[in-house]
Amino acid sequence: MVLTEKGRLMARIPLDPRLSRMLIEAKKEGCIDEITIIVAALSIQDPRERPPGQRGQADARHETFAHERSDFLSWLSLWHWSEKEREALTRRRYERLLKTRFLSVPRMREWREVHRQLRLATQSLRLTQNQVPADYSAVHQSLLSGSLGFVGRHDERGVFDGVQNLKFRIFPGSALFESRPKWLMAAEIAETQRVYARCVAHIEPRWVEELASHLLKRQYSEPHFSAKRGEAMAYERVSFRGLPLVEKRRVSYTA
Repeated sequence: MVLTEKGRLMARIPLDPRLSRMLIEAKKEGCIDEITIIVAALSIQDPRERPPGQRGQADARHETFAHERSDFLSWLSLWHWSEKEREALTRRRYERLLKTRFLSVPRMREWREVHRQLRLATQSLRLTQNQVPADYSAVHQSLLSGSLGFVGRHDERGVFDGVQNLKFRIFPGSALFESRPKWLMAAEIAETQRVYARCVAHIEPRWVEELASHLLKRQYSEPHFSAKRGEAMAYERVSFRGLPLVEKRRVSYTA
């Protein structure tokens, strides 16, 4: 098997392939800075603690970092707050502050160390850090490039249709649990008593269509002549691993 240039870059990043894929896409989208932070977070155990008997209090403290459209951006909010406090406080006061926010000191330390290693790896590969903050679309298309198997469309109250006939719900701890976006992606889908998507965000189905173009199934129906456009037209249905992305889109039709 011959590796592509993208594959060779991914092989040099010390991460799970789907996470390294996100970093490669981030180069194209101009959001290496944000994706490095998020990917480092996804590589470790969640530092946010919910001790028995204190879960309500912990959730309230963690909610200050929550983003209404994206759990991934909640990671960015937590990171920037933590770094600001770490630089301003002594080590003892900083660690005491983390504990009051129900954040694990060793896991926060591990997050910083993984981030440092990824920064070195991206620098060696000349994946340049962006100088201005990236927008929502750039960040989430980069994340989506490694999460195409974890996309879903809202079907009925609280239930999402995923690829290959999978059905799941948003994990109750997500900031998006009550919002139920039309389309979402997740960092993972896990089965406990129910099938839950963890760490989720709003996405646009056209992003899936663009990133997974080689994996799409296209079907055409109702060919007809458009006098207004002076050409044959038809309706296109586009699906990704059994999940409909486009139900009925009017397109130019050539037999």
